[in-house]
Amino acid sequence: MKLIVDGDGCPQNARKICEEYATYYNIDMVVVSSHDHNMQGDFETIIVDKGKDSADFKVIELACEDDIVVTQDYGLASLLLAKTFAIINPIGFEYTDSNIDKLLMSRYLGQKIRRSGGRTKGPKKRTASDDVQFEEILVSIIERKIKN
Repeated sequence: MKLIVDGDGCPQNARKICEEYATYYNIDMVVVSSHDHNMQGDFETIIVDKGKDSADFKVIELACEDDIVVTQDYGLASLLLAKTFAIINPIGFEYTDSNIDKLLMSRYLGQKIRRSGGRTKGPKKRTASDDVQFEEILVSIIERKIKN
C-alpha cells in the first residue's frame, strides 16, 4: 500500500496531514506534480512535464488496487475508481461509484455555464473542519486497509 497525492491540486494542509499519517503508519507516500508545483518533504516526489493532465496520467500509471489516492480532480477520481481501492478528496470525502456521477455532472454544468458567459461560485475557502474531516477519513481508510 502507498499513499499517492495529486500534488497539483492538493492543499498544503491536506498534504501535511498525508505526510504525518504516512510516517505514523509507515506507508510510502508519493506526491506527483508538475514543475509548476514543486514540493519538498519527507516523501517521494515525481515531477512531470508541464501539461494539462501530465500529473493525472502519472497518478493513473502509479496507482494499484491497494493504494490510497488523494485528489480534488473529479475526472481523475472517476478514472481511478476502477483501478484503486480508495480515492479521497482533500476536503474529506471518499469518491465512490455512488457519488462520482453526481460530482461529474455538477462539474459539467458549471463548465457549461462558464462557457456561455455565466458565472459560478468558486470553491469555498478551506477551513479547520475540512482538515479534521480529511484527517478522519484518511485514518479510517488506512486502518481499514491495514485490517484487510
